[in-house]
Amino acid sequence: MLTYRRLSAMRLFALVFALVAGLAVLLGAMLSAAQAAPLGTLKQFKVPTDNSQPRHITLGADGNLWFTESNPSFPSPPNVGRITPTGDVTEFPVCLDGCLPNDIVQGPDEVLFFTQNDPGLGRITTSGEVLPDVAPVDEQGNPITNAIGNGIAAHGDDIWFTDFNNNSLWRYNTASGDFTEFPVPTPGANPFDVAVDADGIVWFTESGESGAIGRLDPTTGTFTESPVPGGSPRHIAVSSDGKVWFTDRFNHRVGYLDPSNDEVTQFDTLTPNAGPEDIVAAPDGSVWFTQTLTGNVARITPDGVITEGKRVKNSEPFGITMGPDGRSVWYTMMSANKIARLTPK
Repeated sequence: MLTYRRLSAMRLFALVFALVAGLAVLLGAMLSAAQAAPLGTLKQFKVPTDNSQPRHITLGADGNLWFTESNPSFPSPPNVGRITPTGDVTEFPVCLDGCLPNDIVQGPDEVLFFTQNDPGLGRITTSGEVLPDVAPVDEQGNPITNAIGNGIAAHGDDIWFTDFNNNSLWRYNTASGDFTEFPVPTPGANPFDVAVDADGIVWFTESGESGAIGRLDPTTGTFTESPVPGGSPRHIAVSSDGKVWFTDRFNHRVGYLDPSNDEVTQFDTLTPNAGPEDIVAAPDGSVWFTQTLTGNVARITPDGVITEGKRVKNSEPFGITMGPDGRSVWYTMMSANKIARLTPK
């Protein structure tokens, strides 16, 4: 016969076991929900050239995704890549002298433009034809050899790019073939990325000591600047409600400037030290950004609620763009040598 003491011990053991098991289930459910609830299916596609370091990506007029490959130690010419929505990848050599393609955007007439470490802009058509570079020249007609572009954006016939070295913005008009330089008035502003809103206003990040969001009205040439307190903004995107969103990789924040009142609002990343890099606005009003240090992407709503996608170790996400369906996001994995597609539920 069981004694009362032994029976109590068994009951106590059963109670503790039930509590531990229940806690484990609860924690498991919470962890699973935190990882899976916000987003949907992640699919990865390998870039054929090993160690190509895919960097920036954009949606082409042909419905495919186009990306740059930025490895400076290529044994072969640097490439611009094209990936179809089903994951078929084609690579196109774009130069023979190590031009290192960087940011890329769809321009008019089925031509994509990309910045590089050569002066001016590289060009490739959606059929894969590599066109001659276009570059600004001085008053004597000589190429401005240090006009090296970084961020790039398109609006109508105009292609805009930041010139970190010369503390300037450049506009290339595809119809006339003319380049126009807009020097940033603040010394050492170091313009990094650029975006153009629906009204043609040009927005850019100042990643230098000024740490600001810059605004250029191209019709008047007037610059204004909005400081980002304690920040060093990098990439930039204009959301559907007109707010100007930016990433701050080294301070692990994202934020926006509200043009209606010139106020800057910032949010810490959900995971500390995430390293947010590139950013893109979605049609539904949310904004997506890559997190280079945590190996995933994140989404932030207009009111600042952040959710994260699945992490992939040692992937180093960098560039990001919206897919042709307006829902999925495509992004580059520099260290994993892959292109990723995340389709929300």
